[in-house]
Amino acid sequence: MIYLDNAATTKMYEELVDIYREYGCEKFFNPSSLYKQALDVSLEIRKAKAELLEFFGSQAGDIIFTGSATEANNLAIRGSLKKNSKLVISAGEHPSVYNTILDLKNNGVECEIIPLKKDGQIDAEKLYNYISQNNDARLVSVIHVSNETGAINNIKELVQNVKKINPAILFHSDGVQAFAKIDIKNLGVDIYSFSGHKIKGPKGIGGLFIKKGVRLNPIITGGGQENNLRSGTENVANIIAFAKAAKIYAKQYDFNKMLEYKTTFLNILKEKVQDIVLTIQENNTMPHIISLIIPKIKGETLLHIMESKGILIGLGSACSSRSKSNRVLQALGYSSNLTESSIRISFSPDNTLEEIKTAANALAAAVLDFRK
Repeated sequence: MIYLDNAATTKMYEELVDIYREYGCEKFFNPSSLYKQALDVSLEIRKAKAELLEFFGSQAGDIIFTGSATEANNLAIRGSLKKNSKLVISAGEHPSVYNTILDLKNNGVECEIIPLKKDGQIDAEKLYNYISQNNDARLVSVIHVSNETGAINNIKELVQNVKKINPAILFHSDGVQAFAKIDIKNLGVDIYSFSGHKIKGPKGIGGLFIKKGVRLNPIITGGGQENNLRSGTENVANIIAFAKAAKIYAKQYDFNKMLEYKTTFLNILKEKVQDIVLTIQENNTMPHIISLIIPKIKGETLLHIMESKGILIGLGSACSSRSKSNRVLQALGYSSNLTESSIRISFSPDNTLEEIKTAANALAAAVLDFRK
């Protein structure tokens, strides 16, 4: 099997498996208890937080562990709400941000969705204009790397310019596809979400960086764990495995190697199928994600043909896999008919150059055979 849907999830590092035995069967103590064994486990959680905080450079803050990046995004958005406050996002957000905003909007919260430019980035000028004209805007949320197209938003620049207009506004970024892949040190963000299973860590664990001094309201209440922001007994094994995976993945993710994979894949495919459409320009994108439209064949059809060849590809966000259209691609100006012909290829350090060549040739053959 050749697996090329790594933006949906990644295979967990096998060396993490022992952590589950250690913290499930040996160091199984509740971190909130007061005897030494439990306090030792609590210390391990603090160490994991410290390791993850290193990714954020000199920015002082805390890490709140959640059950997923979806929950982290909900905590960032719902937890920031104040009476009569306005929320601002881009049209390119992950469903866990976009649908949360729609839900809040349906319940009377004023929300603004800023359109995308053709390069997949947020239209920064329209964002700045909105912030300038709406002093009561409470939160801006802009995805760091698009899970659909790989487009990279310049979060540091966006934060600086938004804060110049309104220093009181909170800036959140969904960093799931960026974390442990590109430098996120000192972005200036107030809140930043990330996930374990996108970096060869476990599923069921997410993180939320919160800058020192930022106050959020909890969306899960109870015993007051995670600084009263996320109650519930901590999933210790997942937390320890998450921090370990992040350190390993950051060393293994080679930007230039991923770029070689992307270039090789596209060169082979373009040579044999001339009418493919790259949904955004090549510059300013993450190399591990390719977003393509291949006319005259449905993306889902192509997915199943490739599956029969032992090659797994994606259609876009796994969280929206049941939707026939692609909201983010439509925000870029593509028709619903064209977006139904879109696929997403995504690599990880697990892949080899030989796999990339095999998959590209197989995809080209599948398209040409179908069209015959």
